Amino acid sequence: MRAILYTGKGGVGKTTLAAATALGSSDLGRRTLVISTDIAHSLADALAVSLGNEPQAVDNGLLQACELDTGAELERYWGGIKRRIAAVLQERGVQAPVAGELAVLPGLDEILALVRIKQYLESDAYDVLVIDSAPTGAAMRLLGAPDLQRWYTQNLLGISKGLGRLLLPALRSAVKLPISEAAIQAQLEGLFEEVRALRELLTDAEVTSVRLVLNPDHMSLQETQRAHTYMSLFGLSVDAVLVNRVLPEAVTDPFFTQWKADQAHYLEQIHATFEPLPVLEVPLGRQEVVGVPALRQLAGELFADRDPAARLSQVQTLRFYAEGTRQVLALRVSGVSTGAVSLEKQGNLLRIRLGQFRRSIILPDYMAGLQPSWARLSDGELQVAFHEPATPPV
Repeated sequence: MRAILYTGKGGVGKTTLAAATALGSSDLGRRTLVISTDIAHSLADALAVSLGNEPQAVDNGLLQACELDTGAELERYWGGIKRRIAAVLQERGVQAPVAGELAVLPGLDEILALVRIKQYLESDAYDVLVIDSAPTGAAMRLLGAPDLQRWYTQNLLGISKGLGRLLLPALRSAVKLPISEAAIQAQLEGLFEEVRALRELLTDAEVTSVRLVLNPDHMSLQETQRAHTYMSLFGLSVDAVLVNRVLPEAVTDPFFTQWKADQAHYLEQIHATFEPLPVLEVPLGRQEVVGVPALRQLAGELFADRDPAARLSQVQTLRFYAEGTRQVLALRVSGVSTGAVSLEKQGNLLRIRLGQFRRSIILPDYMAGLQPSWARLSDGELQVAFHEPATPPV
């Protein structure tokens, strides 16, 4: 099984590229499922078909598609417990809409989306899974959900220490089918067991690749740098960057002169920022890409003679790890063998200069308050260590 996860800032065209990739995969004879986890689904619009929560065949029969309904997943896994908790909250004077929201644990919808993805990954029904993820911010939360397990365990499974003493006795007397803390704990532990298994699949580069989609503009580049940082932080492998809606050379109207100059500037930055990852440029078409024929044509132009489901890069360009008490960032560099390293940090932005090599990296939040300690070149990686800042005297 191969999984390709497309993510990017909302509106950059990731759904179209995910659908084209899935169609290209199925045209090579693979049983392929493309699934949307974005709340604002547009996969059905891209394919020009009606889609629901369950997979349905599209075009050649080898391609199936669905738009994940997190509400349906939430009802399937948590519906009974949610209604019982909400009923007790209403008896205590909480208004019904608020009680319904309070009865759903924070982040549970993202976790349930993960569980459904795991089921498809482990299914014998498909060879390739293409995931059209939520916009970048939501995608990072979803992919980070496995790391919430400890927080849930410490805070929510200890429900009897606080809210449980208030709710559970009332629940036992108020409903015929009693609910216990053990039932809640079993339900949550079952979910987290699924999530832990899924994370092994997501962080296995042979199984899962992430592809970042952006447009050649300032905001897209900033958001994509942030996404690259967090994907790397969670151990996912990014194998390509796709730049969508690039004005082609054939556009010579003077109205677009500045647009083309700006795009050329950002394209240069994008290639430099994500080197040595492959950067695929997707030209702006004459019309909107909608429907299977248009998507098939896009897939052919985008991948040519390459397999759209294969790993497009074997290099992990950015990784994070601990070395003793220090946190270390390791950045893959090419064409640089030695030289003095200059580091400049402003908030969560780290600027690196090494000879002719220049790179700006958006650090994860937990490193934003740390200070660079040292930098070194080792086996084609620039490694930068960070330490806690000295506490000023009181």
